[in-house]
This record gives sequence, C-alpha cells and structure tokens, in this order.
Amino acid sequence: MSEEYMSREKRANKHMAPEPEKKKKEKKEKTKKRGLWWKIPMWIVIIAVFCVVSALAVNLGFSLHLRHYINSFDPVEYNDADRLVPEIDPETGYYTFTTDRELKIMMLTDIHLGGGFWSAEKDRKTVYEIITMLQKEKPDLVILDGDNTFAVPGPIYNGGGTLNNYMAARDVIQIFNHEGVYFSTVFGNHDTEVFDYTGRQKLGELYMKDRFEYCIFDQNYTDGGDLPTVTNQIILVKNTKGETTKALLLVDSNAYVDNSIKAVLDWNYDIIRDGTVDWAAESIKALGNPKTVAFFHIPTSEFRIAYEELDANGWKDTENTKYISGVWDELLDGTTGSRIWHGGITKEGPLADIDRFFETLGPDGMNVLEACYCGHDHVNNAWVNYKGVDLLYGYSIDNLAYTEIDNSGLQRGATIITIAADGTRTTKYKNAYFDYGVSKDKFEDVYTDHLYFEGSKPDGVLRP
Repeated sequence: MSEEYMSREKRANKHMAPEPEKKKKEKKEKTKKRGLWWKIPMWIVIIAVFCVVSALAVNLGFSLHLRHYINSFDPVEYNDADRLVPEIDPETGYYTFTTDRELKIMMLTDIHLGGGFWSAEKDRKTVYEIITMLQKEKPDLVILDGDNTFAVPGPIYNGGGTLNNYMAARDVIQIFNHEGVYFSTVFGNHDTEVFDYTGRQKLGELYMKDRFEYCIFDQNYTDGGDLPTVTNQIILVKNTKGETTKALLLVDSNAYVDNSIKAVLDWNYDIIRDGTVDWAAESIKALGNPKTVAFFHIPTSEFRIAYEELDANGWKDTENTKYISGVWDELLDGTTGSRIWHGGITKEGPLADIDRFFETLGPDGMNVLEACYCGHDHVNNAWVNYKGVDLLYGYSIDNLAYTEIDNSGLQRGATIITIAADGTRTTKYKNAYFDYGVSKDKFEDVYTDHLYFEGSKPDGVLRP
C-alpha cells in the first residue's frame, strides 16, 4: 500500500466522528442475539447426533452379546454318513438335495428378533427356543417363512429399540450358521420396514454372502423395482435316479403396497406380484411341471376364501374345501368359532382377483401346486385343503411383536415337513415345550395349559 494512500486513510479516520455509546451497545446486543439463535439449533443437532451414536453403540453391544450367546451353544450333531449336503444342479443351477430317504424340513416363521436393548431378554429366549428345537429335530433344511426380524422402535411398538434390520438379520443368520444347519428364507413385511436402515435388496445380498456356509438362499428372480421382490428361489428335491420328486418354491409376498408410513399403519399389505407369478410358472414348466410346494409369508386370498366358505357351512366340508386341523377358540369379540386370523388379506373387492398365484399354478391352471405354507397371522396353526391344495399356517416363534401372546406357549414351535423318495409329503406341528422340551420357565415364564384364546366349536366339541 502506497504512503500517499495510507496518509489519506489516516486523515479520513482522524476526521471520522466517534461512534456513539448507544449504537455500540445496540450493535453488541444484536451480535449476542444472533449468536444465541445460531447456537440453539447447533446444540440440538449435536445432542441428536450424540443420542443416535449412543443408541447405535448400545444396540451394537447388545447384538454382539447376543451373538456371543448364540456361540455358547454346541452345534447340531449330525451323523456324517447321513448328512445331506445340497449341491448346485449343473442343468438348472438350483440348489438340490439328492436322497432316497426322507428329506426333513423345519419351517420356522415370525421369529421377530428385535436386535436391540429393548428386546435383549426376549431375543435370548427366542434363540434358546430355536436352538433347542434344532438340536432335537436335526433337520436337513430349515425354511424361514418371513419376519425373521422386528427392528422397529421400542418399547411403544414392542420393538428392539433399533432400526438396524441389517444387524438383526445378521444375528438370525448366525443362529443357523453356528449350528451348522442349512437354511434359506423368504422375507415378510417386518424384515424391511419403511423406517429400517436396510432395504430389501441389500438385505437379500446379506443372506447371499459367501461367508455364511450354511445359508443357501439365492435370488433366482427379482423385479428390481422401487419396492423390489427379492426372495424368489427354487430348491429341488431329487432321488438318486435323478428324478425330481418335489420343487420347493420360495416366493416373496412383499411387504406393503408402497413405501409409506400410512401403508404400514393401515396394514395395507402387498401381494405376490404378476412378474413373480410369471417367473414361477415359466421356471416350473421348464423343470417338467414337478409337484410344487410353495412357501411365502403373507397368505393369498384363497386362505380367506376357504375359511369363510367353511365358516358359512358350519365348518363342515364343502365341495371345494376340507377342514384338516386347527384350533377352535373364543374370538376377540367374545363369540366362539375358529381361531383363524387372516389380517394379511385386507383389500377390498373380489378376493379371487387380488393376485394370480393360485389361479396360475393351482388346479385351474398348471395344476402343479400341492401345498402353500405361510406365516404372518401367527397365532394360527390352521390347515385346510382348498381345491386339492393344502393351505397351512405355520407355528411361530414370536416372543416380541404380539404383546398379548408373550406368555402363550401352545402356538409356539415348528412345522415339520417330510418328503419321501417317492415324493410323498407329510406335515406335523410340533410345540416347543411339549415336543422339544424347551423350558417354559427360562428367561420368561410361559403357560402351556391353554392357548391365547379359549373356547370350543359351536357344537361344544373341543378340537385339538
């Protein structure tokens, strides 16, 4: 800066009137106020970040503790000579079990692992029940029929207090991977909630990671849309002659009709979409139309149609529908009837028009569908036959999501499906406490003298 310029600046400052004291004070107060308004939101953000980080750290600690608990059990002891190891069929690319003996499948549904600090004790109970049943049953394959996790806010919604469904799913995988039991899965509506950390596709990729030796989940089809349907898979059962005795069709029945809180609160569930139905039909046809057993989480409209038809006929068999087994109990409204929940079918309009799955693969279509196993409405253990196809709800493991059945034991357990070398299929419901010897007093007491509801059939005859 030149000397001439500096002298001018000094001269200008010399002749400038001094700032009045009042103005100085006002300027200082203004600066103070502006600083205060900036600091309040800043501290809100800092506190919010601290709370989030603390919650993540706490929930991670509980997750690691749960995995440590899982690892404290011994793996399932299999007879090496009889151990079935699935292999990839070179012709179809599908995982395949080849055997001339019975293939034993254990279906578990609605495990609802919370994965956070609110659900820590109940998660341990769930792990204890599952591993006890695995060690007693020694299944060749476990199929998880959806809602493996329940990573929702707690305690208001009975969740675990974490939205990290990825971490909770990792805990579920650890159960079977540590126990050395082959398993695969479909997803339900609670596996990926609208507020969860991980989307459906990323969660599917977690199950497919190579490090999980005993997880044979694979994506044979996905639509890859905004709400991708990802858990669609075919597992083959063959005899040593190379004949396919059964196709196990795992189908993604999706979650909610859109990715909104409103759809969740309204229980506005999705359906098996047309793209998935077309993929299933084409794939089964390419295999030579083997008899097919389907597994999906949310029941199709035929479940409700069949039950309403039986109910209208006084629960006597009709031309289309036969009652196989289930439980009769007092309903929520105090009346007596069948304890059948079908909350998954809540849409308006003709029920048969809701989806095309049964119509396409069932008796009026390809006629390859032998049975459908679902979960979702998990105080059921009902089984009916509709147009020659078995429609079955599975026993659940839920210790968390339904507050009203926290202490109920009779509907908690596993569904055991066996497939003989000639393709003959059998199904048995097994209770965790009576059939597998799970302690009803460990972690939390349960009662095993009655179901959630009590009552009888209208004619007064109690049904098992």
